[in-house]
Amino acid sequence: MTTTAESTAPAAAAGTPERTQWGAILTLGFAQLIVAGGMSTLAVALPSIRSGFAVTEAATAWVLLAYALPMGAVAIAAGRLADKADLRAVAVLAMGGLAIFSAASALAPTFGLLIAARAAQGLIGGLLFGMTGKIVVTAATQAQRGRALSAITLLMTIGAMGIGAAGGLIIAATSWRGLLWVFFGLAAVAALALAATVPSNGTGLPRFGREFAVDIATSGGAIVAFLMSFEYLDTDPWISLGALATSVALGWLWTRQRTSAPTVALLRRPVMAAALVSLTLMSAVAGLLNFGFPYLLNDVYEVRPELISLALLAFIGGVAVTTPIGGVLADRFGAGRISMVGAGLVLAALVPLLLVGENTGLVDLAVRIGLLGLAFGIFNTPMNAHLLASAPPEQAGTAGAFMATTRTVGTSLGPVIAALMWSLASTPLDGYRLSALAIAAILVLGTAAMATAKPWRATANA
Repeated sequence: MTTTAESTAPAAAAGTPERTQWGAILTLGFAQLIVAGGMSTLAVALPSIRSGFAVTEAATAWVLLAYALPMGAVAIAAGRLADKADLRAVAVLAMGGLAIFSAASALAPTFGLLIAARAAQGLIGGLLFGMTGKIVVTAATQAQRGRALSAITLLMTIGAMGIGAAGGLIIAATSWRGLLWVFFGLAAVAALALAATVPSNGTGLPRFGREFAVDIATSGGAIVAFLMSFEYLDTDPWISLGALATSVALGWLWTRQRTSAPTVALLRRPVMAAALVSLTLMSAVAGLLNFGFPYLLNDVYEVRPELISLALLAFIGGVAVTTPIGGVLADRFGAGRISMVGAGLVLAALVPLLLVGENTGLVDLAVRIGLLGLAFGIFNTPMNAHLLASAPPEQAGTAGAFMATTRTVGTSLGPVIAALMWSLASTPLDGYRLSALAIAAILVLGTAAMATAKPWRATANA
């Protein structure tokens, strides 16, 4: 039976439907997959873009950054907008705009215009990312919210594997422009599907006025400056320090805005604050996935790139297996309680990875990586559900936006910490071990931060 108020709150709560609209949930997952794939999949096209425009490797990094930074900038403002906007109208605008700017990217005659079109893609795609939490709360009953989030996560996980594998084939058969045309078609289909499934209040598009612009300039600018501080940490520490100071200043300005008062009050809730800090720190596991493991396999085991990809797919496979289980458990026993259990399982799964040595075989390492994925699948979806349950229904969009933003910060922080630890070691194996220990320490802090608010006893909207 259900044991926490997270799953026993009355269905009559504001904005809570009487039954879950699974069409909207699955369409949202498909749309999110396209938005996320717009960055990760295009990474395989960077060498072709470099050759096509005769630019440097460093310049091609902006093909990804120009997409990611605007997405991070608009997320919080979009979440606040979602709390008072027509969700269907904004969702269709976001995916329709993503389709248009995907076509503009494919047609870009110069590298500068490609970067501009990619920035527009990220900016308008970020609208959907920022309002995902509100759509979930509006389309799913509270008793099935964990399963709804797990369906979105599972669709994105499996879809990311398929799109990642197909990206190289599409580029080989056509070009990097052909890959962008594929995203144009997928985004257009998603826009039509969102128009048919996402709930609407009939108010149409909101006014994107001064308040929205100030919100993006302050909160968005703070996030972009914070993320940019990581980019220059190893090459120019003074630029990194300046970016960090800019982030703090813009963040302070954002808190001083009159319209930010409800959001600041939400962030001061102990359960919400603890959950966001925990999610940020737990997301640093990306330091192992995106830095530690690839360099370990390349520098220590001398594994070919394609085998490195297969070994890392073990993590995604593990997440795919346990994500539905985590959603069901969150609905049955409470999202806070299960996310705490999941965090403990992640820590336990890290232990075998701390004991990796020169004689550890590739299959053995893949199994250990898979176990980490299994544990993370139990943590991830319940944690998202716990965050949404910790906010009042009228602030679900804001909570969802911070959920996406803190995860982005954490996944950016992890590889930076791992790289720093690696640089302090004398051998590649020692570099991996130092990196793994540092990430493990961050995850311990993340688990402890979550425990401070006693999530197993937290009540929804209390």
